Amino acid sequence: MLYITTRNTRDAFTAQRALHGNRGPDGGMYLPFRAPEFTAEDITKLAQIPFGQRVAEVLNRLFQTKLTTWDVDFCIGRNPVRFAPLGHRIQVAELWHNPGSSYSHMERELSEQLLTGQTCDSGWLPIALRIAILFGVYGELRKQDSACVDISLLSGDFSAPISAYYARQWGLPVGNIICCCNENSELWNLLCHGQLHTDVTSIPTLIPEADPAIPEHLERLIFDAGGVGEVERYLEASRRGGTYTPNDAVQAKMNRGLSVSVVSSHRIKQIIPSVFRTHNYVLAPGAALSYAGLMDYRAKTGQTRNAVILADESPALNADFIANSLGVASETLRDLI
Repeated sequence: MLYITTRNTRDAFTAQRALHGNRGPDGGMYLPFRAPEFTAEDITKLAQIPFGQRVAEVLNRLFQTKLTTWDVDFCIGRNPVRFAPLGHRIQVAELWHNPGSSYSHMERELSEQLLTGQTCDSGWLPIALRIAILFGVYGELRKQDSACVDISLLSGDFSAPISAYYARQWGLPVGNIICCCNENSELWNLLCHGQLHTDVTSIPTLIPEADPAIPEHLERLIFDAGGVGEVERYLEASRRGGTYTPNDAVQAKMNRGLSVSVVSSHRIKQIIPSVFRTHNYVLAPGAALSYAGLMDYRAKTGQTRNAVILADESPALNADFIANSLGVASETLRDLI
């Protein structure tokens, strides 16, 4: 497979270049020259094989590697993702069942042990890994007769939303992608009002993963909607600290199948005990933000399609905050998780 960048579609790069490099020589972000296609038959077959094999097959397509089920299982275990039903056709996909209690640990293990020998903080590799894990997650949902699902996740640096966006383009039956923001909501301004202020400053909150003021991987969405020329317009606005304003056609393309919800930190503290009382389930702050964003989307649209919330961290990593929200001791919280 060959790769291009978001700033140059004339030159092609090898899969190994995209695997090991954060950005191309032009500063652009790597993406496949021709996107892989997964047919309905492919999706059905993927649902019939183990989680690790699904992840391996997607990564092998992207990087011409020869990973096996055993390679992936050795890194992240046979059952690295578990599901918790919350009723109303909603499930939480817990991506944190590992020694680090976080998705980032699973990502790091796959990167360091199987692919590059080093941690992947940016570039194409984190996107590819997210996509592979999403195919793995969907395979488990397919076993539960979930044909098409909405996905609710943190907007953050936009790596999670754009991974779901690519996976849908490649054939994964994803419905709407709900990008959940906190007080750092420039993505909401862009998709809802057609304006992105590039000079804003990030507001620190209790969910650092959701705090990027200008999402790094937003450049990928802009490229997909308007090509290299539109990316240059965006970069020019960023260089002068101005406002990026896409035209109507680009705006419409960016909005296809993407919704944005804004949830305040104060509300997250209310959501956690509410969900616990109703479903006897403890949400971590990031998952609580995604849950609230999904419920806002449903209230606005009336949509009740099956939905999955991607939970990247165990509640144990924010034990003090969650215990305070629930009004219990931290020791008691450990028994509830």
